[in-house]
Amino acid sequence: MDHDTMVDFGPDAVRQARDHNIDLTQLERIVVTHNHPDHLSPLELQFRRNGWFSHVSRELAVIGSRRIFSAILSFTAEDSGIYDLADLKIRPWYLQTGDTITDRDLTVTALEANHAPGKEAQLFVLERGGKRFFVANDTGKLPERNWEQLRGQKLDLVAIDCTMGTAPEQIIGHLGIEGVIDFRDKLRQLGCLHDNTLVYANHFSHNGLCLHRELEALFSPHGIGVAFDGLTVTV
Repeated sequence: MDHDTMVDFGPDAVRQARDHNIDLTQLERIVVTHNHPDHLSPLELQFRRNGWFSHVSRELAVIGSRRIFSAILSFTAEDSGIYDLADLKIRPWYLQTGDTITDRDLTVTALEANHAPGKEAQLFVLERGGKRFFVANDTGKLPERNWEQLRGQKLDLVAIDCTMGTAPEQIIGHLGIEGVIDFRDKLRQLGCLHDNTLVYANHFSHNGLCLHRELEALFSPHGIGVAFDGLTVTV
């Protein structure tokens, strides 16, 4: 998100940070949507233990549901005998769906994602400096109660799951191109978007059957951008 905050920390996070000149020593917090391995890699976090391959001097805040921390501890305990988050210099923020927390100047509100039943997958509205970023992946179509949480919230940036691309939305918990457009339109109906709100399709996979340029051609008439690794957006 910013130099000090990331949403999710998957197995490619370190390589991507290196490729795009992101200084991970400046990272203060990670907000984690759910514990699927493409979004959370406990292996990367276990190296924070002193006496291993690095010397960590400060805490890292990790924000998410209790299942996030269960996944970290389950992996590190089995692999390396690490049983305590403090041993990894992780400061946990347990965030239940519907709750809001504030860590310094960042406010995080969790909404229920339509994804991975039983995994407590969450979407987030991140607010800093009067600007709001809605992270909406992974998710399928939202239940009405989720939309009501968003009603009237002015969003400056929105990222929406587009795992299925042009393929039928047959994998539960993901959206395709039509789903992204409908999602954006629903936000507009609820008064969440203003004239300068930036909306991007995000979270692509081979299931989507599209190249980047093809996605751009499909989304451009609807005023929706197509995200890519290294994209920088200012709001």
